[in-house]
Amino acid sequence: MTLLEGLSSVRLFANMPPSARERLAPWVVERRVSAGDVLIKEGEPAAGLFMLVEGEAVVCKQVSGATEALVTRVGVGDHLGEIDLLDAESATASVLMATDGRVLVLDIERLRRMLVTDRALFAHVAKALFVDLAEKVRQTNQRVRETIAWGLEATGETAG
Repeated sequence: MTLLEGLSSVRLFANMPPSARERLAPWVVERRVSAGDVLIKEGEPAAGLFMLVEGEAVVCKQVSGATEALVTRVGVGDHLGEIDLLDAESATASVLMATDGRVLVLDIERLRRMLVTDRALFAHVAKALFVDLAEKVRQTNQRVRETIAWGLEATGETAG
């Protein structure tokens, strides 16, 4: 699979025009990864946007001391690190490879250079990230509504 085919398999860029994906390819670095490799470490500075084109990873969150809880599993076509990429803060969770695989990486420095040298491409990438984050906020809001409704039902309380 070529780098461009890999980018085409990433859902984040599914609606990006093919010409923009072609322009994005040189900004991305391909890495082979092994099971157990840490892509993102919670609490450490953001490294960039990771896009899985082969393999599976797990997202873990520190819950107490040295205890981590599995948040989710991600696979081919998924991406990670977008929040940390946008705000340049410390990573909010850890991501470890569950299997051997291959990732495409768009690091923060390359994204910043893109903003200066190819603003039209940066706009495509930013739009994809914002649309993705908006969808994640909507999903989180729905989960919160369901959790509140479940809690009210379980306790016999009613809203209002």
